[in-house]
Amino acid sequence: MCATLTVLAAACSAGPAPDDAEPANSAVGIVAEGCGLTAHLASGVVVGRRGQVVTVAHAIAGATSISVVDHAGGLHPAAVLAFDKDRDLAVLAVPDLNAPALKLGHSAPGPGATLTWSRANGVTDRKVTVSKRLLVTMEDIYVQQTVKRHGLEMLADIAAGDSGGAVLSSTGDVIGIIYARSRTRNGVGFATDSSELQTLLQTIPGTPSTNGRCN
Repeated sequence: MCATLTVLAAACSAGPAPDDAEPANSAVGIVAEGCGLTAHLASGVVVGRRGQVVTVAHAIAGATSISVVDHAGGLHPAAVLAFDKDRDLAVLAVPDLNAPALKLGHSAPGPGATLTWSRANGVTDRKVTVSKRLLVTMEDIYVQQTVKRHGLEMLADIAAGDSGGAVLSSTGDVIGIIYARSRTRNGVGFATDSSELQTLLQTIPGTPSTNGRCN
């Protein structure tokens, strides 16, 4: 199904070793500084391998300092491995992050959950329903070019800072990365499909990446 959507982008010492059976321990916060007077806050998730965090590109675009907050509140410096302004995805390297990596799964409509982070509440786990898969036509994060990417529509209350959070299947696999809430429909959010993330993870360069300019 194809759709053109109007959306609003949602933008210490290490803790104890996490329990790999708890997906919430793989969720992290993102603190990106260098664009504006205050830091940009977002969510993220460890996917594929330990120390590899996925988030949204619009949250870290142009940042000169990026940190990851683990489930216990520990702060870890991060480097950019990949930055994709069209998919609105970024991959960070966080070598000292002791958090389990979740697996990628194949998306499909049905029950699921989101993992998001906020400075006030830490990691939050919410039940959601994925209503459909989409081929989304929209602008890149700099509102310069029209792009297409596979995405998910879900029944979920998405708040500022939830962008970059994971959408999980009923089995706990990552099937999407949240990037926006609807401007026109309450309780509807959007995520980039895991197939787009899989493509990005397979093409990570061997050297650190730049992260564009501030948006």
